[in-house]
Amino acid sequence: MAASTGGSRLLLKLLAAYVVPIVVLLGLFGLLARRVTRQSLEDSLGRRLTGIAQAVSAQVRASAISFLEPGDEKTRTYRNVIRKLKLVQKRTGVERVMIFDRKLASRTDTRDGVRIGDHYYQAEADRVELERVFSGKETSSVLFKGRDGRFYKTGYAPLSDKDGKVIAAVAIVGSARFLGAVDQLATYLWLNGAMVAALGVLISVLLARRISQPLRALAAAARRIGAGDLEQPITLDSRDEMGLLAKTMNQMRADLHEREQQLQMMLSGIAHEVRNPLGGIALFAGLLREELEGDEEKLEMVQRIEREMEYLKNVVGEFLDYARRTPPNLAPLALDTLLADVADVVAGDAQSAGVEIARELVADTTVEGDREQLRRVLLNLARNALQATSEGGRVTLRCGRGDDSDGRPFFEVADTGSGIADEVVERIFEPFFTTREKGTGLGLALSKKIIDEHGAELAVETSDAGTRFTVRFRHSAG
Repeated sequence: MAASTGGSRLLLKLLAAYVVPIVVLLGLFGLLARRVTRQSLEDSLGRRLTGIAQAVSAQVRASAISFLEPGDEKTRTYRNVIRKLKLVQKRTGVERVMIFDRKLASRTDTRDGVRIGDHYYQAEADRVELERVFSGKETSSVLFKGRDGRFYKTGYAPLSDKDGKVIAAVAIVGSARFLGAVDQLATYLWLNGAMVAALGVLISVLLARRISQPLRALAAAARRIGAGDLEQPITLDSRDEMGLLAKTMNQMRADLHEREQQLQMMLSGIAHEVRNPLGGIALFAGLLREELEGDEEKLEMVQRIEREMEYLKNVVGEFLDYARRTPPNLAPLALDTLLADVADVVAGDAQSAGVEIARELVADTTVEGDREQLRRVLLNLARNALQATSEGGRVTLRCGRGDDSDGRPFFEVADTGSGIADEVVERIFEPFFTTREKGTGLGLALSKKIIDEHGAELAVETSDAGTRFTVRFRHSAG
């Protein structure tokens, strides 16, 4: 789970570093390109319409326009002007050509049904532009939407008499058909942006996977090394920085393995060197006890010597057991039978200490395990529990199956002692760590080592009401 989360975080970082900026830039580029293109085409349309309006202004006599009155639609002058305007409309492809005076009253219009004197209410919106026109300058309106839903633009030019006085305005209405092309361009750019973004996401996913897979392998190797597995080499076929890191970690693993072997040899050698003289001391202590038969005071001293030698033998034995790397001899093992055996063994010590031994054993709780090694673990946990429990207390040996979906088998040893301090719990499985005056600090460390080699888990829970050590196995036997 941790590795998966780490890979997801790496993917998010790659997306944030590459894909998101690209998408934002492409989006901004699309908006800017659409705006610039639209503005450029709009300006071009305005210049074109204004140019047509100027051409019409040059072709139509101002005097002819000035004399037109409402009802003159049948006169030759009006028909000639309309003919010229419609010819311009046809040749240029504009939507409409019209001429109106300062009061926005129509003088001529290519649209059917418009009469002389009709008011152009729509032109009211172009008051600013018309002030410019009637001052003698050409201009164009902003885009506006017609009744058909399409956009249009109007180009204006002044119509002046021979004295230079502006008497009317020529208006050319053209369709902004280019907006459809601009929208298509924007859609094309955004689709391309989406494709680039999708490609970026795909590349980021592949890149994240390419980076995270070696990282997961290195993380798994680091966990193995942390768990004490120093024999399995780290294999990572890469020539980049990942490969260098793997090579460095492999060298570290090899160095640790060599150092551990040297320490084990040294520990084993020291233990053997100490054990050999102990045999001789025990022999001479026995002879001395026979010589001092009847002298109770001196015999008590000899017994103290023998007790200390027995303690030293146990210490040396634990050193040797911890130094050896003996893989478990796995076989089907009934936990209820094993716990019952251990309960019988410690029953005498419990009776002497005034502590009750309780058994909560579920039959047919079978695991794959080494009987002797697990028996040693149970004896160590049970004796520790007895030492931590005051007279009148209780030590419980329990086995069964967990409440999880797999029903994993477990056994536990619980006591009703005063609990373990938090700072001690953090170091309780460290080799050579002990809070007792006479203790090697190897009992729980060796138990943890045995449980780890069984592929099981050893956990401790403690409070003021007591302590519980639980061993959970991964699978049942068979």
